[in-house]
Amino acid sequence: MYKPALLLLALVVVLGFWLRFYNLQNNPAGFFCDEASIGYNAYTILTTGKDQYGLPFPVFFESFGDYRPPLAIYSALPAVAFFGLTEFAVRLPSVIYGLLTIFIMYFLGRELFPEKRCFGIITAFVSATMPWLIHYNRTGFEFSIYAAFFSLAALLFLKAVRRKRYIIPAFMASALTLYTYQPARLLVPLLIAGILFIYRKTYFKEKRVVVLGLLSFTVISIPLVMDLLSGNGMARFNAVSVFSPHLPFFETITRVLYNYFIQLSPLYFLTGEPTPITRHFTGGLTPLLSVTVPFAFIGFLAILFSMKDRASQFLLYWLALYPVAGAVTADAPFTSRGIIGAPLLAILISLGILSITHLLGDKRLRIVVTSVILAGIVINLAFFLKFYFTTYPRYSADFWGWQYGARGIVHYFASHETNYDDLVMAPEFNAPDIFFKFYAPHDCSKCKLGSPDNSYVEGRSQLYAITPGYMQIHPEFLYSPLEKITYPYGDTAFVITKVVLKK
Repeated sequence: MYKPALLLLALVVVLGFWLRFYNLQNNPAGFFCDEASIGYNAYTILTTGKDQYGLPFPVFFESFGDYRPPLAIYSALPAVAFFGLTEFAVRLPSVIYGLLTIFIMYFLGRELFPEKRCFGIITAFVSATMPWLIHYNRTGFEFSIYAAFFSLAALLFLKAVRRKRYIIPAFMASALTLYTYQPARLLVPLLIAGILFIYRKTYFKEKRVVVLGLLSFTVISIPLVMDLLSGNGMARFNAVSVFSPHLPFFETITRVLYNYFIQLSPLYFLTGEPTPITRHFTGGLTPLLSVTVPFAFIGFLAILFSMKDRASQFLLYWLALYPVAGAVTADAPFTSRGIIGAPLLAILISLGILSITHLLGDKRLRIVVTSVILAGIVINLAFFLKFYFTTYPRYSADFWGWQYGARGIVHYFASHETNYDDLVMAPEFNAPDIFFKFYAPHDCSKCKLGSPDNSYVEGRSQLYAITPGYMQIHPEFLYSPLEKITYPYGDTAFVITKVVLKK
């Protein structure tokens, strides 16, 4: 790697780090139950060697009626050990995997188009500044580790085309990807099949090494296969599958096709998902910077018109592959399930930029135009950041978003527990029990879920955390507020109050 390239890559990584690290604990505003589950399981593994249900060092973690893949939880162990059981510690591994993805994209760009000297840097820059990756790299979900491992597997397979020593590591990285996020179980085998077909002449010459690679993939996959055969591994798919409602055949096919092709639509990248769930890309939050969308389309045309090139064939296959996970789910296609499309789009955008500048004959003019395009991306990024750090927290903190408020409630309860017989939190969260465990793992033994209409006992000293809306529709109680939990935009999310039944 040349020194100028190394310096540019370092600057891109520093930018990517800041975009992912700044105010990490407070934005997204709130903390979802899946994040809390990952963090709490990491904590119990650290402190007891067992998960929250008492199983020692499990491969799969039971969570909300599902079985969570292990790599996100085990990846959180160092951060939780060092920073404690906090939102910051749970989200930090995603930041690190996000930075790893930027590095991988630099080398993947160079591997795909070695003749394009700037391609790797531009691909890394587009990845660093892409909202799709920035947003999910700031959350404690599994999505970031999935994108990183999938991209790494693709990189190693491409490097193996020229250097056979990468074949076995490529299969091993693919097998590990299976343990990142449920969609990988469907898409990783398809990735391997596609690569072996596209580069069949090369891999056929190395049959012995490929067989060893497949053997290593099979051995690493054995726990997953056993989990699938037990039925546990299919729990999540059975819950969200488009086939679960048992709709008429043509209605099911129509829904699958809609879910598939909407993820390829320019409108999807410009407007986001058709969902009210603001944890994902909706309400103004979009996967791509709008200025980059035309370049993604140009990049698509570039690979379409160079189909004799195997790199273009591979990218087109990746493009066809990425919407599959979202297509077979019953609800609106979530951008999280298709996050492996983000690295691909970074490649297409970069290819589109260089395709435009390649049409210019003069070298100086190419540099000027490329600089103008990159400056346009930076300007668009600045507008995105203003939106993301000011507007987005205002509309995404409520129940349909990040379900803000559990931290403040549980911390207040834990610090006042000795003064009350019962401390009751309204179940205004998904899987609310996990927040007692996460925010007060050794305290709050008197904490429970409920509301005055189903938990009030005259004569007991009780403290409630309820919503203002609940107080309005239940005037039969007399409320004595002690504390308010407010959303980032200032409205009251919860009121911590004493309650007396009116007589």
